[in-house]
Amino acid sequence: MRIRPEQLGQHLNQLAPCYLIQGEEPLLLQELGDDIRQAAKQQDFLERDLFHVEGRFNWQQINAADQAMSLFASRKIVEIRMPSGKPGKDGGATLLELIENPNPDNLILLVSGKIDAAGQKSKWYKAFEKNGIVVPVYPLELQEIPRWITQRAQKLGLAIDTDAAQLLAQRTEGNLLATAQELEKFTLRTKTSPISVEEVAEDVGGHARYSSFQLVDEALNQNPQRALTILNGLHEEGSEPLAIVWVFAREIRLINKLISHPQGLQAAISEARIWPQKRVGLVEKAAQSHTKASVQQMLDLCLRVDQSAKGVGHEKAWDILSRLTLLLAKQPLS
Repeated sequence: MRIRPEQLGQHLNQLAPCYLIQGEEPLLLQELGDDIRQAAKQQDFLERDLFHVEGRFNWQQINAADQAMSLFASRKIVEIRMPSGKPGKDGGATLLELIENPNPDNLILLVSGKIDAAGQKSKWYKAFEKNGIVVPVYPLELQEIPRWITQRAQKLGLAIDTDAAQLLAQRTEGNLLATAQELEKFTLRTKTSPISVEEVAEDVGGHARYSSFQLVDEALNQNPQRALTILNGLHEEGSEPLAIVWVFAREIRLINKLISHPQGLQAAISEARIWPQKRVGLVEKAAQSHTKASVQQMLDLCLRVDQSAKGVGHEKAWDILSRLTLLLAKQPLS
C-alpha cells in the first residue's frame, strides 16, 4: 500500500511486516523512521539490526541477520539505509526474498533516497507495495513551507504569525532541518505568542556571522579559501554538520539534474526555477565545471558526513566537509 506521510500514524497500531520510506527530504525521512521504530518498540520489537548500503555492499549479511535467532527471544527490526535508491541486482533479489518470505519475528524497514521511475517498476518495489507500506517523501516547494512551519509550531505548543512563518521560510531557504531547529529554539526563549516577524528577524540568522548557504555559494563560485573560512566559522559557532551537508546535497543534486538534462544546460536552468534569481549564475558556473563523476564523488562525501555525524565510522564530519567544500569549489584533493 502506498500512503502519504501524514497518513502513516493511522497504519502503526497494527504494524505491517515491511515499510519503505523513500525521498529526498532528510528531516521527514528521519522522523517517519522514528515513528515506525517507536511503534515497533511498543509492540515488542526490542532489537534492531542496522545496515548502511554503500560501495560493494554484501547483501548476504542482511539475509543472515533476518534468519538469525534472537538471543533474548524478542522480535527485532531489520533496518536498511540505502541513500542511492538503487539496490542493484543482488540487492533487489535480497529485498524481494525478504518481503515475499517474511520472518514473522522481524520487521523490515528500508529508508532510501529517491527511487526513480524505473526502480518503482521493479519487482522488489512492487513487493513492498503489495505486502507492506510505501511512503514516498517529496521535497516541499518554498511556497508550501510556511504552512508546514505553522503546523510544526502547533505541535511544539507554539503559535506563529503568517508573516513570521514566511520570513522564517525565507531565512532558512527551504531547509526543513534548520527550520525545525529554529522553532525548537523558540520553545526555550520566546516570551510572546504568537511569534512575530520582529522576533524572527532578530533571532533567526541575526547572531551568526556565517551561514551554510554562504558557504555553499562561495564553493559554487570557486572561492575555496573564502569557503573554508566560512566552514571554520560555522564549526566555531557550533553549527550541526547534518544541517550543513543538507545544503550541500541539495545543490549537488541540482547540478546533477542540470548536467544530465537531455536538452542541454540552458533548458535545464530554465526548468529548474532556481531561487533567488541572483544564484542562477553561480549554479550555472558550477554545472559547467563538474561532471557526473565529480558529482558522484561529492554525493559519496555527503553520505560519509551523514554517517559520521550519526556516529558511524571513525571519520570526523568536519574533515569530510572540508574535502567536500574543496571538491565543489573545483580544487584538487590532497
